[in-house]
Amino acid sequence: MSKKTIKQEADQQEMVDVTSDETHYGVQCDDIRLVTSTLKPLIVNADKNTATRFAFRIHAVVDGQKSFSYLEVKVNYFFEDGSEELQGYNLSFALMGTFSADKQIPQEIFVEFIKKYTLTILWPYAREYASDQFRRVGNHEIVLPIINPQVVTEHIVEKNLVEVEVIKPDAKE
Repeated sequence: MSKKTIKQEADQQEMVDVTSDETHYGVQCDDIRLVTSTLKPLIVNADKNTATRFAFRIHAVVDGQKSFSYLEVKVNYFFEDGSEELQGYNLSFALMGTFSADKQIPQEIFVEFIKKYTLTILWPYAREYASDQFRRVGNHEIVLPIINPQVVTEHIVEKNLVEVEVIKPDAKE
């Protein structure tokens, strides 16, 4: 098959139109920032579980049509490099995503969006940040995995593990 034929076939593939209200939310991620970060060495301790582990927590503050959504991540990364003192690193950090919703979106729907999509949107940034920090200390492995956002989100929503504080308009005064 020639390059021209391949290009013609690719051009003929149907594209998905996502411009209707049914195919997307009227929510934008305006900004993603690193809020806090610490990286500490893990000193050799024979009694300590040395399996690399990570955990996260999500909480958000919704104020009208704005949300400040936080993804806190903790990673204990262990390695074997022959060092008698250093066993690995502990990395703890928090990312904040700022989201804004169209005025016609009811606040309940906006809150549900934040619960369902904060992890999906912020996790790739968390992976990149963790990888960058561990590369700076000499590790070139990817520590945070690609996750299945549908499965993880379903779990955290079902178990009510996403904390959302909604600021009521009269609470501002």
